[in-house]
Amino acid sequence: MSLTRRTLLAASAGAAFTSTASCANERARALYITPDGQGDGSSWDNAANIDAIDDLIGAVQAGGEILVAADRGPYAITHAFEISNGGGRTAPIRIRGVSSATSEPMHAQLQGVRGEDETDVFRLRRGANNLLFSHLAFAGIGNGCVRVSAPLANLSVEDCTAEDIYRFFENSGPDDADATITGFSIRRCTATRVQRGFLRIRYGSRNGLVEDCRAVGVTNDSGHIPAGCALDDRAQDITYRRCIMENFQQQNGTEYWNGDGFSDEEGNRNIRYEACEARASTDGGFDCKSRDVVLENCVAEDNKRNFRIWSARATLTNCTSRAPNFRGAAFNENGSPCHIWIGRDRARVALANVSIEGDDQTPILEVEGDDVRVVLSGSHPPLTANWGDLDDTEIVFPAQQ
Repeated sequence: MSLTRRTLLAASAGAAFTSTASCANERARALYITPDGQGDGSSWDNAANIDAIDDLIGAVQAGGEILVAADRGPYAITHAFEISNGGGRTAPIRIRGVSSATSEPMHAQLQGVRGEDETDVFRLRRGANNLLFSHLAFAGIGNGCVRVSAPLANLSVEDCTAEDIYRFFENSGPDDADATITGFSIRRCTATRVQRGFLRIRYGSRNGLVEDCRAVGVTNDSGHIPAGCALDDRAQDITYRRCIMENFQQQNGTEYWNGDGFSDEEGNRNIRYEACEARASTDGGFDCKSRDVVLENCVAEDNKRNFRIWSARATLTNCTSRAPNFRGAAFNENGSPCHIWIGRDRARVALANVSIEGDDQTPILEVEGDDVRVVLSGSHPPLTANWGDLDDTEIVFPAQQ
């Protein structure tokens, strides 16, 4: 067996943690991490290394904290930290950045390197339930500042930032094994220079809230399709609230340029977007395929197709579509701009108090499905406006239903 600094630290820390955890009543309320820590984590003077974070979570009492010093310098991230311990169902364990001088919240810097050696950071495995991460600042990270790689429950990520990353939150098991998340929230997190997306939620993940988050993508020249927030598989019962996704663009990728602000798939259900905004995507601002998707008070602007609706049923209430932008027009892209695109046969789309802003050349609707029914209520553009080619599309007012 070859011994590395990491192996030695884990071995020496493990003995201390065995002693610390020998009796549940003796478990600490808080344990401590610094960039140069080599102790058992019992105090700032005897702080542990971040490599020992899983053992620390296993040693702290339910409802306790792992305090990560934010004023002692950055943490060099060269590998993922695999976590298999967690808290109690009603007493989660919190991992948070703080000032070691005052214990006040402060963003701890976790610095990786993009490229061949890039890595995710916190890789959550089976058993990592009931955890809350907050006040962490990630930079130069690969596929997941937080990555869920096995089934778990009750996960929160709050008040974090990220810069120059592939993806902020990833939900993907090894060899695509199940990694369903039951109960999760992501709040007040921001990310810039995002290559692929802010988050991806998959499998049967459910009961989720993404609130007050914002991400800005970098233009992807061909390559993978970017999406600010992406749902896949059978993810369900998820609400986005006051989230903003900007600049998720794929240029020169194919004959059709992709790149969405928000996307959900046909297997998803009970998906809600509340007061969210999508801007500057090369495809859909909101690209929705889930049945009965609901969008309320949302704004889509500067995307090729601001609202792209594939759903069998969809409701848009108090939404605004502003100035669609067909970036691929000068490059002979096979596409077209519009405010609201409908692509499913027999789709039923309800538009209530929808506001349309922009030039008169861009159609309000582009319908590629057959036997489509659009129900208008409240305020809306007059029927003399440019509604596009409505062959095989029925426009209905509530009194006509």
